[in-house]
Amino acid sequence: MWTDKQLEKLAWVKDVLVELDKYAPLTLRQVYYQLVGKGLIENNVSQYTMLSNLLKWARIDGYISWDTIEDRVRTFHNANGWSSKDEFIKNELRIFLQGYKRDLLQTQDKYIEIWIEKDALSSIFTKIASPYCISTVVCRGFSSISFLHDFKKRLERNFHKEAVMLYFGDFDPSGVEMLQAMQTTLEDELGVSEVLFKRTALTQEDIETYNLPHSPTALKHTDSRSKKHIEQYGELAVELDALRPDVLEEKIKDAIEAELDMEQYKDEYNAYSQELGKLSELKNKVSQLIQGSL
Repeated sequence: MWTDKQLEKLAWVKDVLVELDKYAPLTLRQVYYQLVGKGLIENNVSQYTMLSNLLKWARIDGYISWDTIEDRVRTFHNANGWSSKDEFIKNELRIFLQGYKRDLLQTQDKYIEIWIEKDALSSIFTKIASPYCISTVVCRGFSSISFLHDFKKRLERNFHKEAVMLYFGDFDPSGVEMLQAMQTTLEDELGVSEVLFKRTALTQEDIETYNLPHSPTALKHTDSRSKKHIEQYGELAVELDALRPDVLEEKIKDAIEAELDMEQYKDEYNAYSQELGKLSELKNKVSQLIQGSL
């Protein structure tokens, strides 16, 4: 049974969901940090657990839609088949010639990748970065030597360009150390040089500018990285999820465009638009021919 206090908290959640509707579905952490930032709930593990349970029953009982919250870590791989060849043909015609994407960065002097610590936020990054033809790399903690070697091979394929890594991660002991650890491994062990490593977010300036809430579980005082972090930054530990999605999107866009020659990018985009028009004409001709033979 829903108490008056629970309904009040549910109303707070609904306000956040309406406010950030264009970024739906949100994660539990994103909703949590918005409520903490507004001063509506305390910033601790028990309140996070409370919110998780509240959102579970709010969806089960129909107070909010299942589509408003998602789990971005776990995935479903569809293995279903087609009911008939006609259904398959119709689907193929619908997607025919839709996969073309011009390399809009082919005339740029830089090869850019965006690296992020958390898979849960990857959809925000890919939505902004993909139109620029920039890849998003989810490193999920400290990267293995195999993973970094794959990066080295991509750099070798783009040897004629200046390499730039735009890094987005938590501002906590691990999140701060990850970029430096990757840089050290790439340079000292894999012999990769002349890569520009940029920590784009989170920074201390972000935390101060947006008054971001502390992560209650980020500092483990038995961890040697925590001791170093505290000595350098004090008890300052904040998750990337604490940034509002619109702020994060703007930071991604600004970071990308700061590295690009935007006039060259616009020229490539205009050429791409013309090519899409020609492909659309061809698709219509082929579709008419196939449909006429069914």
